[in-house]
Amino acid sequence: MPSAVSNNPLARLAPLRQVSTISRKVSLFEYYHASVGASPHTLEGPRNLICVVSGELDDRLQPEDWQRAIDQIVVVNPGLRLRWHGRWGFSRWVSDGPPPRLRIIDGCTWDALTSDGSDFITEEPLSLRVGPTVEFIIAKKGNGRAFVILRTLHAIMDGMGVIHALHELFRALRGEPLLGSNASFSDTDLMQAIDAPPNKSKHLATCWLTGDPEGDLKGDDWWRVKLGPARKQLLAHVAVAMAEYAHQNSDLPVLIAIPIDIRRHVSNLRSTTNFSSMVFVRLEKGDGAEVFQQRLLELLEMRREVAFSSILNLIRWLPLPWVDRLLGRSEKNYRTRKPLETFVISNLGKADLAAMSVASFKADDLMVFPMEGSAFGVLMSVDGEVQITLNLPRVLSSNHRAEQCIQFLQSRLAAG
Repeated sequence: MPSAVSNNPLARLAPLRQVSTISRKVSLFEYYHASVGASPHTLEGPRNLICVVSGELDDRLQPEDWQRAIDQIVVVNPGLRLRWHGRWGFSRWVSDGPPPRLRIIDGCTWDALTSDGSDFITEEPLSLRVGPTVEFIIAKKGNGRAFVILRTLHAIMDGMGVIHALHELFRALRGEPLLGSNASFSDTDLMQAIDAPPNKSKHLATCWLTGDPEGDLKGDDWWRVKLGPARKQLLAHVAVAMAEYAHQNSDLPVLIAIPIDIRRHVSNLRSTTNFSSMVFVRLEKGDGAEVFQQRLLELLEMRREVAFSSILNLIRWLPLPWVDRLLGRSEKNYRTRKPLETFVISNLGKADLAAMSVASFKADDLMVFPMEGSAFGVLMSVDGEVQITLNLPRVLSSNHRAEQCIQFLQSRLAAG
């Protein structure tokens, strides 16, 4: 008689001791991320994922030291060498691509406070089919200051995967044992193994964060916003403040989208690849932090973040440019399309600066770029101070609305 363990789908996805190679299907969500920017008829570019560590750098760390550390972490984290094979539903990842590229930049003048001046990070192409799909940039500012930047594509990694890769880089620089990756399966594999109840609720009509789109400017901008000292239920307070701002212009329900790291469903799962899903928390006018917290916990108890319908896999049989045209911004719709959510808050928690330091580089700041295309914030606590990096499409930030939104958020968080 088969054991209960052998009949448990999750048991078959237990982390391996170590994964040195990856060869598997591209998951639905990875396929979607890869589609962004695939069509010449949309306004989107490739969906980059960028993390910037700031700190004090001395001359003891030379380019060969950084390269040696990269060479070491690639061996035990094969997700850093993923390369796309095949087409449509036959698409696969194989870890046979080139290792991450290393770039050294001197005389960097970017201040890391806004998106203005950050174009140097994306000036060298990344390629899903040819590689590399990951790069490390050491941008020296002078006066002993530098940025250590990890840039990849969201089809390759998620936010927690980027953090894991950076931790591994600094472990190698410090001469410590590497943790490596231990998952050869995908986010979709994990969702299907959990087999959560399907989400039967209909999508709610919702509103834009800053009122209806205005103006003709294309593209996005982001700003880093200081929100004061760390506090309890920070995510809930930020979500409610954003809802209050949106409700100044609309009586529709606000939908706050919260990315969830689904690695939490498998003990000790380590991977650079995508294991991020999303839940949507509804806030009516007047709802407070307690309401947000209760609804978020209810969604997680229902395992809504891992609810998956196999019919969605049909998207993987559409060419990537078609998916981009169906879902992306275009000349025709960038001012008229309806919002899927009011605001996205990616909560990365407390930054571990010590884990991103070595004798020759002392980290003192960290930030992750928000996603373009919507009102999106990356929330984190750095050295005891809370910050959010806020992205807004220009049709939502026009007429001084970005400044007004930032001032409102800061005042609401300061007031308690």
